[in-house]
Amino acid sequence: MKRSVTILSAALLIFSLLLFSCAKTPERGLDINYKQGFSDISIEYSGNAQEYQARPFDLPILIHNNLAYDVENVVVSVLGFDQHYVELFSERENIELIEGKSIFNDGGGKEELLFNGQLGPLLPGASKETQNYRIYARYNSKVEFTPSICVTGQLTGYETFEGSCQFQPEITFKGQGAPVGVTQLQIIPRQGRAVELRMLIENKGKGNVGSVSLGAAALGGKPMSCEFRGADQQETSLFSFESEQKKVNLLCTGFLSSENAYMTTLLIELFYDYEINVQQTLTILE
Repeated sequence: MKRSVTILSAALLIFSLLLFSCAKTPERGLDINYKQGFSDISIEYSGNAQEYQARPFDLPILIHNNLAYDVENVVVSVLGFDQHYVELFSERENIELIEGKSIFNDGGGKEELLFNGQLGPLLPGASKETQNYRIYARYNSKVEFTPSICVTGQLTGYETFEGSCQFQPEITFKGQGAPVGVTQLQIIPRQGRAVELRMLIENKGKGNVGSVSLGAAALGGKPMSCEFRGADQQETSLFSFESEQKKVNLLCTGFLSSENAYMTTLLIELFYDYEINVQQTLTILE
């Protein structure tokens, strides 16, 4: 009888340990806030820099998502080859989704693509040919701006301590784990417990933003009214970036629960499309 009880107790102990270990979140992930700083996806070519003429050609490409968010509808293109020397059977490949960094995927998702083609002959008398080309990656993603901020309904004298927190009318930020993010926040109290939030959204990545649209906007769980403000831009929840444009202002208005200073949570969700490219060189030998 005692032996049976001992075996049963040991079995329960082992089961409890296994259950605990399966449910436990990796310690490394718990210590990391992925939604900070600015990040880009990376494009890596893992093939040969030199190939011989008149042979089949493989161009392997690795796309690595370093963002704190998933990227979707990824389109990878290879452009710039002189078709006399390099003929690709397909210049474009699609990836539905690549996971972003999280406690379950500390390094971010990776996807490998293989472009196939044929190398042509060199011109008579030539010993080699150098071809410069670019690999483009275009995708859709989002960024979330969720700081806890001190707000107040006091129109004057709000730089001193009031209530439960110290009000700061201007705050700077260093990104939210994507190439696009909020870098500045200005909090302006208005009459009747209204508040105006002015945010500077910047592209700090190596690529270009096509457009950015507003998903959700709330202060303390209450929806806000927001609009993008830029040169020659209509008041709207969608902003289209011109070539090489790097920043845009977002203006939001909401209402406070009290005139006294208190801490609350701001939520801004932005959706955007992005394109990044890298240059590579292929040398064709005789």
